[in-house]
Amino acid sequence: MSLIPETIIEEIRGRLDIVNIVSQYLEIKKVGRNYTGLCPFHAEKTPSFTVSPEKQIYHCFGCQSGGNLFTFIMQIEDLSFPEAVRFLGEKAGVKVEDRNFTAEEKKAFLLKEKMQDLLNTAKKYYEEMLVKDLRGKKAYSYLTGRKVNGEAMRAFGLGFAPDAWDGLRGKLQSLKMELELAYRVGVLGKKGSRFYDYFRGRIIFPIWDHHGRLTGFGGRLIDQGEPRYLNTPETPLFSKGKTLYGLHLALPHIRREKEAVLVEGYLDVILLHQHGIKTAVAPLGTSLTENHVSLLRGRLESITMVFDGDAGGEKAAMRGLELLKNEGCRVRVAELPEGMDPADYILQNGPEHFNKDILGRARSLVSHQLYSIRKGNSLQKEEDRLQYWRKARKILANLSEPLEKEEYLKKIAVEINQPLEVLRGDLEKSSLGSRRSPGNNRKVLPAPKNTKSSLRELAEKELLSSVLQDPILSEELWEKIDPDFFTPGPFREIACSMHDLYLEGQEADVSTILGNFSNQEMHTLITKMATPVRRGEDARARKRMNDCLKRLRVLQWTEERERLQKSIQEQAGIEEISATLRKLQDLKVREEELYRSVEGENVDG
Repeated sequence: MSLIPETIIEEIRGRLDIVNIVSQYLEIKKVGRNYTGLCPFHAEKTPSFTVSPEKQIYHCFGCQSGGNLFTFIMQIEDLSFPEAVRFLGEKAGVKVEDRNFTAEEKKAFLLKEKMQDLLNTAKKYYEEMLVKDLRGKKAYSYLTGRKVNGEAMRAFGLGFAPDAWDGLRGKLQSLKMELELAYRVGVLGKKGSRFYDYFRGRIIFPIWDHHGRLTGFGGRLIDQGEPRYLNTPETPLFSKGKTLYGLHLALPHIRREKEAVLVEGYLDVILLHQHGIKTAVAPLGTSLTENHVSLLRGRLESITMVFDGDAGGEKAAMRGLELLKNEGCRVRVAELPEGMDPADYILQNGPEHFNKDILGRARSLVSHQLYSIRKGNSLQKEEDRLQYWRKARKILANLSEPLEKEEYLKKIAVEINQPLEVLRGDLEKSSLGSRRSPGNNRKVLPAPKNTKSSLRELAEKELLSSVLQDPILSEELWEKIDPDFFTPGPFREIACSMHDLYLEGQEADVSTILGNFSNQEMHTLITKMATPVRRGEDARARKRMNDCLKRLRVLQWTEERERLQKSIQEQAGIEEISATLRKLQDLKVREEELYRSVEGENVDG
């Protein structure tokens, strides 16, 4: 549970509407009482993401994510709960007071603050070396020679690390800052007990996360040597596989324009931004990873990848394309003239030509893949045409959209002068063979649970769902049972939370219940239970509740009967056995009465 006062959380919740918050990140449309749209947390082409303004919750029927507005911000902004409260507090105009930390939390918080201070001190040192120290003259000349202007240098915090072993180290020592901590955040190296400057003789590119927090640095040599580019090593604050360079500046533009331009280098990003292409970002010397994709998920509809016109750039681009396409993005690949990078092109030709001749002529992912395997192949020989088809067939086999697959089949049929039906049949046969391949992965099914336990859990879940979907039933439910009626586990925890609200004279408000749980799995479970799967399901909530209560009583009595029957075998005295038999008879009478009441309901109709 958060240490932020509950009154603050409730005030923020009361001032904000989840529909307004969610619509800032994705397009949602009103359908009946709810709003629906494409889920920002997984790839899909048919909307399964639902927002309920009435319950102030969201739920995805595809990936099963769900929760309230705090959960949504935690997921989409990658924030902790306290950070999400502060984030939403600013939007709501509610001041979130500093909370009381535990000793362990205070220690971790102060350590993180010290790390941030060290990084900011290092950044200021590098900036001063670039513009105020004679040793930075060559680096400054290099940047101005690449036409990076002063405004862009300041916006991206560019700096210079002199070719010395003790420049930054000496600065940190003079400020009495901890050298060991500087080593832990990656600005100093260490050999034995000796600390030294990690970056030397390099132009420095500060690296921020998507929240605008400084996490590390990249460095480019201005003289000969290896490696040409060097990043901060992995630290508690920095991971290059989880960072996109320039995203902190590009994100507002990406959200507004629903698109991004992905390039390869620091200067590509800087010069594209300088020339008005503000959606440019770049991975840090790695191919695009799932973590990179998650940073963009739900924030854009299309992305154009523009990499250097060489084999390395091409290969780097292709590794991440499928990840993005699987996210439901419209992925395009733009090709640069050989030997040029985005920075070269925009400097030589200007932003208008870059937009028109590079971005404007970008190919779709599949078109680019087919173009790549055909490049340099005249298709004059039968052997060449067959080789091209075999490679193309593998690409088409991965397409899930039948219409898209058919369109590319038609184009290829014309290219290699083959009947469409022949290619279609060969593709289907190839796909079938691939699916039957013994090497395919098979899902391992979990061992079945105890049947009675599963039946009881299903009934308990359905019982709580009926009340969550129609909170007015809360009083009726808790007049008949109490939370101990549920088996220990998540359903009893939910029942206890609902029962507490009942005792306070409140209905089972889903958003309030979610506030009692910090576990994401519980948020997902509760929102799934509170969201009707079928139309009219919530209208039948009372009947569902009563049916579940009867079903649970029957299961409870069945378990009790089996326990009593087993105990008879262990009882020796006549009186003990007689008492047990009377209990069994009493259970039988109660079951018969229950069944008669069910039959009466059925007759009444």
